[in-house]
Amino acid sequence: MPPFPAASLEATMTPSRSAVNVGELARQFGRQVFHAAWRVLGDNALAEDVQQDVFVRLLEARDLNGVASWPAWLNAMATRLAIDRLRRQRRGWQILPLWRDSVPAHAPSAEQHADQHERAARLRAALASLNPKQAQCFALRHLQGLGIPEIAALLSISENLVSVNLHRATRSLTARLGDTRSPGDRS
Repeated sequence: MPPFPAASLEATMTPSRSAVNVGELARQFGRQVFHAAWRVLGDNALAEDVQQDVFVRLLEARDLNGVASWPAWLNAMATRLAIDRLRRQRRGWQILPLWRDSVPAHAPSAEQHADQHERAARLRAALASLNPKQAQCFALRHLQGLGIPEIAALLSISENLVSVNLHRATRSLTARLGDTRSPGDRS
């Protein structure tokens, strides 16, 4: 996704009340918010719901004048809300959409498709069961591709704490999911 021009961010503040122009933010960053939610959820409709929730919360928020980076703030909010939605789904009904991190070069067989679907459902359930900070750090690092310094700045925690949360999340996910490779994949 191309970087967003910093100069256009000044247009998101209205001079009269120093309030955030949510409509302008939605136009500029709506697609980015959708993609952040989609990376966690893997479903267009759910990602659109999260996208809407992000901007509704932005409308309801009281003090947002201290936001240093709108793309980072909106990305983190979308990730948090998507993880919360996963947790709610885990309690209520089975997760249906596929977790697609890449498109294969050839069409997968029915067995591969079913295997991907099962692994995606297991990963989502395991991610939803993590401690919220661990889930945020994991999603921002491995689903959004952010670096540790970026995550630390975004969540207002130290880089060391980000690393600890990532380690604990990885350890917990590994314990919950076990070794999911097929016997032929193991070295």
